[in-house]
Amino acid sequence: MIMQVFGLLHLADDQKSAMNLSVTDFREQILIYANNAKNMSKSLALNGIPYTVLTNDRSIIQDIASIDSNSSLELIEIPFSTKVPSGTCFYSAHYKLDAFKYIASLASGYYALCDLDMICINKPSSCLQNLIKAGIPMFYDISDQVIPAYGHEIIISDLSKIGKIDSEGRWSGGEFIAGPPEFFASLVKEIEDIYNNYIFSISSLHHVGDEAYTSAALEKLRRKGMYIADAGTIGIVGRYWSIKVLHPQKPFDYFKNLFLLHLPADKKFLSELAEREIGSLSEFRAHYQKHQQRKRSRIVTKVKRAALFLRDYLRALLNKALNRTG
Repeated sequence: MIMQVFGLLHLADDQKSAMNLSVTDFREQILIYANNAKNMSKSLALNGIPYTVLTNDRSIIQDIASIDSNSSLELIEIPFSTKVPSGTCFYSAHYKLDAFKYIASLASGYYALCDLDMICINKPSSCLQNLIKAGIPMFYDISDQVIPAYGHEIIISDLSKIGKIDSEGRWSGGEFIAGPPEFFASLVKEIEDIYNNYIFSISSLHHVGDEAYTSAALEKLRRKGMYIADAGTIGIVGRYWSIKVLHPQKPFDYFKNLFLLHLPADKKFLSELAEREIGSLSEFRAHYQKHQQRKRSRIVTKVKRAALFLRDYLRALLNKALNRTG
């Protein structure tokens, strides 16, 4: 059984929909996200895995990103009905609920919803293939990232508010969730049951968006006895930050062995990479490692300049003080 992968590109010009990305205008935002999707599509295609982007405006994306019948990116418009308060951060991410509904409506098969700023860098492992064959759903547990950054009690408090349970405080990353349609149908039902709690609590949560309500819904499904595999601990997916983070992060050598890599701080790099002709997964890995080396080099140079400036400044202060006493 092959896995069908979906991405979501919901467009909302007047809302806070750009995530971990600085852009000059909405057109640039659409182009970067669409190019990220192209990149994901090309990398998955090297493994024979189909990829489709779900959107609310196919024509705008086609126009801005020059997507035509010869493009490797497939776009499908779906209905969006989720109620999201205007001005909410991560506004478009909330509409993953509608993507879940769409996947739940599909025929039998195995499907994954992934963020656009991801890339396939290795062949599917036997572990992944076994899970797909058995129809076992998967999520990506990032508790080891959010707990050091925000504190476990805060995570527990937030999920308890949303789910109306005494939560264990386990947080799910929004970049990857997978399973057969019946899993997504169960997930949708749980989310719809708690969505009003989420909206009511939204101003007091440490983080807003699909991760919050999905984490609470997944915990409720697990408590009802559903087995959901963690794709992170078994080497299927990983989130790598190329910037300073508030949690202990494994070295990149660990991440380069995963099937799917999420690069939330490297959207512009992924957008540029989409324009290149790449014929193998190893080329994707090599390009990113070179990008990482250049990025680290720039950081080291900036640190050295700052250190030299501070040294000269302190020397000037010391000389000034000595001249006064002399």
